Amino acid sequence: MSNSLIPKSIDIIIENVLGPTSKEIGQDINTLYKKGRDLIFLKAFRKLKNPKDRGKANLRVARDVFWNGSFTDEAICAEYFGGILASSRSIDGKDDSGVFYVDIIKSMSSGQLRMHYIIYRTLNKELIANNRKKTLNPGQETELNREELFFPLLDIIEQFGGEDFGMILHGLHAKDLIGDFQTDKYELKDGKTMPYLKVRPKSLGIQLFAIANNRFSDWRNFPTVDWGDFEGVILPKFFAQSLDLLLDKIGLKKKDFKNQKSKN
Repeated sequence: MSNSLIPKSIDIIIENVLGPTSKEIGQDINTLYKKGRDLIFLKAFRKLKNPKDRGKANLRVARDVFWNGSFTDEAICAEYFGGILASSRSIDGKDDSGVFYVDIIKSMSSGQLRMHYIIYRTLNKELIANNRKKTLNPGQETELNREELFFPLLDIIEQFGGEDFGMILHGLHAKDLIGDFQTDKYELKDGKTMPYLKVRPKSLGIQLFAIANNRFSDWRNFPTVDWGDFEGVILPKFFAQSLDLLLDKIGLKKKDFKNQKSKN
């Protein structure tokens, strides 16, 4: 949504996002950490297809979103909480299916949310660029489990500061948001090594990605829809669905190597 279309008043944004629900939880909203609250509202507003559609945010989802999401001003957290808030809107406000996903989001660190986004946005880019993947069914775990994604580890790990990268990945796996994953090193022709990450996607991970974009109804179209980028998240420069393709993209040549012990 163009910045020129975003109301300058936060009160107008709140009313547009929540609809009549804003009157039901108005006092609660006013007592929250305003910087985090307003960022969620701004992200949610930008994800609305039509702010004037008379939609009403579900009360259960809205209360959970703000109670758990407003006490941080991390943009990635606001993207996810804002997406699920926007997706909870319906004419009668009774669709509370988002409560399940709020529960997942509120249990994740900002680093885990960031890594989840990086994995599924880059996988989305890979799939939409490959005509042979158009028929992939994200709802079939056995089919999805055959897909892999490779990253040079150093290309992404710098985004996470001092946060334990193993904790990030194990957390995503524990929540069933990613399948099997592996970190390892490959020997290159010059004797140097390239640390890499290999990860498999999961249906629930795609669903969470879709709801964070306020496009939950499109999650089964994940291989064919370009979802666009979140602001402030730096996607890795190189990624691919096989090691050989990754090395080709980077401009490296693989030689015989001995796998080192994985460091998950």
